[in-house]
Amino acid sequence: MNVNEEIVKEWLHLCKNHFTIDDINFKVYGKKGGSNYSNIDILAVDKKGHYYDYEIKWRSVYTIATADKEMLNRLIKQLTRKERVEKIKGIIGNKKYSKILITSIIFLGKSKKKRTMHEKFFRDNNIEVVYFEDIITDLIRKIDRKGRYDSILLQIIRILKIYNIIQDKQTVEL
Repeated sequence: MNVNEEIVKEWLHLCKNHFTIDDINFKVYGKKGGSNYSNIDILAVDKKGHYYDYEIKWRSVYTIATADKEMLNRLIKQLTRKERVEKIKGIIGNKKYSKILITSIIFLGKSKKKRTMHEKFFRDNNIEVVYFEDIITDLIRKIDRKGRYDSILLQIIRILKIYNIIQDKQTVEL
């Protein structure tokens, strides 16, 4: 599990009250018969019994070009490929689940128009988009200066708040 996935996992636990399992490996097969491994970044369930398949793609500078349908289709395939669906089914049974792509705002486009177009493409393929910028803002708001946190990430945010390096009401500009 990489650090970006850790951030999302902490957000899911603290802000969304989700139970999670992460880094679920599964075998994928190519068109020519070869195989490789992939993974489900995070599989989660909330208190109401709704399941979620989270794919995390954090990019700080890379942006999907407006015409880059190949990149968009690769992301769609990654979340919908048969082997992934079968692996999730093996864990949660035939229950419905939501597919969620978590990424940075810049990854889907520098302009709001381009982001909106890409978001619609994902929605049309039954994939919700959530932004890291919103996740970080939620974590900052949720963490209590007087709280006790066992997570390195959450404790760092708490310390930054104590020393007024970040503010309780600080938000990331979208």
